[in-house]
Amino acid sequence: MNINERFAKIGIHVPEILIPQNIDMHKWTVVACDQYSSQKEYWTQTANIVGDSPSTLKLILPECYLEEKDKKQRVKDINITMNNYMENGIFKQLAPGFIIVDRSTTKVPSRKGIIIAIDLEHYSFDKNSKSLIRPTEGTLIERLPPRIEIRENAPLDLPHILLLINDETKSIIEHAFKSVDTFETVYDFELMQSGGRIKGHHISDPVYMEKLCLAFEKLAKKNEMLFAVGDGNHSLASAKEIWEKLKRTGAKNNHPSRYVLVEVSNIFNEGIIFEPIHRVLFNIDTDHFFTQLKSKTNAQIIYLNSEEEMKETVYENSTDHKIGFIKKFQWGVISIKKPEIKLTYKVIQDFIDEYLKEKTSTYIDYIHGDRSVYELCEKSGNLGLYLSAIKKTEFFNMIIEDGALPRKTFSIGEADEKRFYLEARKIML
Repeated sequence: MNINERFAKIGIHVPEILIPQNIDMHKWTVVACDQYSSQKEYWTQTANIVGDSPSTLKLILPECYLEEKDKKQRVKDINITMNNYMENGIFKQLAPGFIIVDRSTTKVPSRKGIIIAIDLEHYSFDKNSKSLIRPTEGTLIERLPPRIEIRENAPLDLPHILLLINDETKSIIEHAFKSVDTFETVYDFELMQSGGRIKGHHISDPVYMEKLCLAFEKLAKKNEMLFAVGDGNHSLASAKEIWEKLKRTGAKNNHPSRYVLVEVSNIFNEGIIFEPIHRVLFNIDTDHFFTQLKSKTNAQIIYLNSEEEMKETVYENSTDHKIGFIKKFQWGVISIKKPEIKLTYKVIQDFIDEYLKEKTSTYIDYIHGDRSVYELCEKSGNLGLYLSAIKKTEFFNMIIEDGALPRKTFSIGEADEKRFYLEARKIML
């Protein structure tokens, strides 16, 4: 069995990665499309930075524009621009292999990862999936169409998906960095909008690829779930839907859309920090919301004096569920006694989902970062719900034992630490 066949058995595909050449890399890379979805000014600033330069901004649809009237034209323009970039020699195709990545941010000095492709035949987004590659949050089918619409006619796979491995001995990614001086540096530059710095090294040497294959095989034997989706659940699910459709219409087994480019990080890497994802409810009658919450969950509403006091209460050791709230310079905590459900996120998300069915004028957004929540909640009619981070040491066992978590349960880093679009891969025959 050759090395490609061995990788294939554990859901890995060795890609021919495309990277841009002879352009301004600072302007090329932009953050994941699902960030700053309630802060359109971020994307306006990004567009001003990019100007007329080649950029991944022109290859994605930031989610803040999903409700715009020109969405269909934006999608057409994305596919046209992808083809133009390919025809005009923007990309250089690397030899089959992987890229190890080192990213610094304003919060962490180093977050290490490896760019690989994964086989969608080894992935299912079913909540109780037992596949080798598993989702970590519930998949909302209604969120897939915009992503499918962009990808199904796109000639390029441009990823912001981040997968996690459970490699406590640091035998794969961190070990590869011990030999980093022997690999070709393919990029090294500053990211825009406080994104930090990123450096990538290409690995294609057969001897080292064999070492990586052995290490992944050993990890797969120790873990019934090799990869957990750390970020980009819905993008990966959209790619899966497209691949299933292609299969039904007679696509060959080795069709490039069977595979998806991803970055893999080790959950034990010091740069992987789990951050909470907060909720902001817009156009809400807070008193009515609290009244309904108390009647359905035995919640207590406790007003506090400061942000610091709220945070301390949310993170204190307790068997009760504690959820902070912010509304126009007021701070407090929702305390739910004797909860029947052990995960705080599920308790509050289940209630919100039911509440929004009745109160259709109220809407929700999921916010990364404390400061963004505070800014949004300075406005009357907005209510912020502040949640604590789950423990990453418990993460893999939670997925294996309970299946996918409620959507938007955790975030790896804050918004400006999310994966930036950079590498690509051909997915059209």
